[in-house]
Amino acid sequence: MQRNVACPCTLDSSMAIKLIMDKNSMFQERMMIEKADLWHEFKVIRGAQYDKEEVLKAILNTVEPAHLLPVKYQVRGEDSYFIASNCGSAIEQLCRSSLIIKNPHGNPLILIIVLGFASTHDLIVNIQPLLLNTLTRRYDSNLKTLNLEAFHKDPELFKTIYCPLSQIANLEHVLNVAKNTLSTFEQLNLKHNELHTLEALQSLDLNCLKYLDLRYNSLMNMKDLGALKNFTILKLWLDGNPLCENYSSAKRYIEFAKTYCPHVIQLDGVYIGTPDMPLMFNNYFKDGTKETLVYQFVAHFFNLYDQGDRTLLRGLYDKHAFYSLSFSIPAAVAHKKKLVQFTASRNLLKVTDPNKRNVHLHYGQDNILNSLKTLPKSYHDKNSFQYDLIYDENECIAISVSGLLKNKGNNSQVLSFNRTFILIAGPDNEYNIINDQYSVGAASDNMILTNIDSTISCEEFVPVCFSATEKLEMLEKIGQITKLNKEWSETYLDEAKWDMRKAIQNFVKDFKSNTVPPEAF
Repeated sequence: MQRNVACPCTLDSSMAIKLIMDKNSMFQERMMIEKADLWHEFKVIRGAQYDKEEVLKAILNTVEPAHLLPVKYQVRGEDSYFIASNCGSAIEQLCRSSLIIKNPHGNPLILIIVLGFASTHDLIVNIQPLLLNTLTRRYDSNLKTLNLEAFHKDPELFKTIYCPLSQIANLEHVLNVAKNTLSTFEQLNLKHNELHTLEALQSLDLNCLKYLDLRYNSLMNMKDLGALKNFTILKLWLDGNPLCENYSSAKRYIEFAKTYCPHVIQLDGVYIGTPDMPLMFNNYFKDGTKETLVYQFVAHFFNLYDQGDRTLLRGLYDKHAFYSLSFSIPAAVAHKKKLVQFTASRNLLKVTDPNKRNVHLHYGQDNILNSLKTLPKSYHDKNSFQYDLIYDENECIAISVSGLLKNKGNNSQVLSFNRTFILIAGPDNEYNIINDQYSVGAASDNMILTNIDSTISCEEFVPVCFSATEKLEMLEKIGQITKLNKEWSETYLDEAKWDMRKAIQNFVKDFKSNTVPPEAF
C-alpha cells in the first residue's frame, strides 16, 4: 500500500482513551480524523486467525450507527489490515471502546489505527465503477429485476470492499446508484442481507417497485415496513424474519402487513388479494422435513431432462418403474403446431383405441428412457414451478410439480406441464422414481407473458453422480459399450468428471489412435 507524504499518526488503545477523555489535546489527530481526503489504515492484531467477514462484521457492529466502508482487506503475517476514508464518526466510536472489539467467535480483537496512512488523491480506489459493474451484472433488463441477495458476499465486490446493506448508508447509496444508472427495476431482491431497518428506502423514489423480497433478514417488527407505505408493492416476501413469529394467526399477520403495504396481493407466495376467500398457496409441504429433498430432486431431474441427451437420466428410474404421458391439446391442433411427438399419449379419458392404454404405458428404465428421447428438446422455467408433497411415508413420497416449458426448437412455443413422481427410498440414502406421470397442455396467454422469459438460453449441464450406486451403474454401462474392464472404465469416467458421453468420446479417440493398451479390456 502506498504511503502518504504527510506524517501519519498512530492510535493504539492508550492513545484512543486519551483522545476521548481529553478534548483539549491531540489536535493533529483530531484534524486528521475529520479530513475526508485521507485513507486511514486499520490493523487487526492477530486478525489472520479469523475469517475476514467475522472480523469486519464485529468492527461494523461496534461503530454502528456510524458509517465505515472497509477497503482492500488483506492478511500480512499473523495480522490483517484494511483501509477506510471519510469515517471520523466510526473512528471516534472505536476509540470509545479503546480499540478493543467484542468478538463472538473468539478473543477480543485489538486494533491499531494509522491516521493519514495515504492521500485519496495518491492511492486511488475506484469504488464507484466497481459498484456499477456489480449492479449491472445483477440486473435483468428483460424481467426488470435487480438482485441484491447477499450483496456483501458478491465475489467480485468482496475482493475490494466490504459493503453490507445492513448499514443504512450503504443500502441508500447502492439503490441510488442503481436508480440513476440502470433502467427501471420493478422487482427488488434483498434476501440474506441482515437488514434490521428499511429506513434507507424511505427517502428513495421507487414508485415503479412492484415486487420486494425481504426474506431471511433481521426485521423485528411489522412497523419496519412503514418505509414502504407510499410504494405500490403487489408482491411481498417477509418469510425468515423475526417479525413472522409475532403473530399467532395468518389473518393477523396479513392484516398487519396490509397496514403498511395496502396494495399487496401476494404475501410470502400466498395470494391474499380477494377478501374472505381461502388462501391460495403456491407450494404445499406438510412440514419442512422433506422440503430440501423435494427441491434438490426436482432441480436435479429437470437439469438432466433438459439436456440434449436424456440417457443422463439413467439411474434415476427404478428398474421396475412405470411412465406415462397425457397430452390435452387435440391431435389436429398438435400436428398444426408441430407437437406431433406428444400425441403418443395415454389419455385415459379420451381413448379411441383401448390397446393404446398398454402401448403408451412404459415399464422399465430402458423403455422409459427410449420414450423420453422421442419428445422434443425442452427448457423448463424453474421460476414458474409449483411444488406439492402429496404423500410422505419416509420410504415412499409423492411429488407433484407444475409449471411452464418451451420447446428449444421453437422459443415462442410455451406449454404448461404437470409431473407427478412417486419416489421410493433406496440404499445410500437416495430415492428412485417408481412412477412418473407426465401431463402436457396449452399455457394461457397471461402465463406466457408474466412467467417465462423465452430468450433464456440453456447451458449444457455437467452431470454429477450423487451416490455409489449411480457410479456403479455408469461403470457397468460404459463397460458394456466399450468392453473396457472396470478399472479402465473408472479412469475414463474420472477424467471426464463422470460425463458418460465425454468419456466414450475420449475412449473412441484413443482407440482410433491405438493408444488404449490391451490390458484395458
